[in-house]
Amino acid sequence: MRIVRPLLVALLGVALGAVSASAADLPEIKTRGTLLAATSGNLPPVSYLNEKNELVGYDVEVAKFVAEHLGVKLDLARLDWKGILPGLQTGRFDVVFSNVNITPERKQIFDYSIPYSRSAVVVVARGNVNDIKGPADLKGRLVGAISGGMDGEIPAREIEKQYGAFKTFKGYAGYAEMFADMEIGRIEAAVTPDTAAANFIKEKPGLAKIVGKPYAVRYVGVPMHKPAPQLKAKVDEAIRMLRQQGLLDKWAKQYFGLDNFSEQLVDTVP
Repeated sequence: MRIVRPLLVALLGVALGAVSASAADLPEIKTRGTLLAATSGNLPPVSYLNEKNELVGYDVEVAKFVAEHLGVKLDLARLDWKGILPGLQTGRFDVVFSNVNITPERKQIFDYSIPYSRSAVVVVARGNVNDIKGPADLKGRLVGAISGGMDGEIPAREIEKQYGAFKTFKGYAGYAEMFADMEIGRIEAAVTPDTAAANFIKEKPGLAKIVGKPYAVRYVGVPMHKPAPQLKAKVDEAIRMLRQQGLLDKWAKQYFGLDNFSEQLVDTVP
């Protein structure tokens, strides 16, 4: 499995527009012998670097299984979130495993697998902040979220529009930086998936808490270059196998600390 080192990310982003389309349907991928995929590597616990500088996480486990089911090697590139979907659209990659929410707008551009995960958008407050009890209490506060994320900045801006302006908003490339700022008090609250919040709370007990009910729940699938009907069918088959074999529940417990995770998924693309 290949990792794009941080020093190469900027160069990769510049090169995306000049790269001829290499994304393909299943027959071409089988001939090539490699599944070209992308992930952030900066979104624990779905995709991150461990102490050995290896990509690990829930989405990485899914990526490895899918490639094995296809019978090809996995070439998993790591780059900033902002470059991932443009890279997929220009044909740099066949698929993406990076907690990508399924949305009507994205379905016009990409084909999607059935969901292998879901993202409940929640408000996370610092442990010593007691007057933030949900989205309505973020008016006038120091708020952070993943820049451009459908489970980050986008719902945060919706909350701001609905309930009133934040004191400040700070966008982040990844969860590590966002929660580090929360730990030292640069932000008072974050709009984030509950899976990422649960992971941080598990690692740093008492430093943060999920407050209120989820603002929204969105499904997560594997986006792929359109059209790729044979690839989609095979990826869907792999995800159904993951559910049947209990692996999604196993990894959800391991990485998210959540039980009965697969029961919260659906068998069609919403």
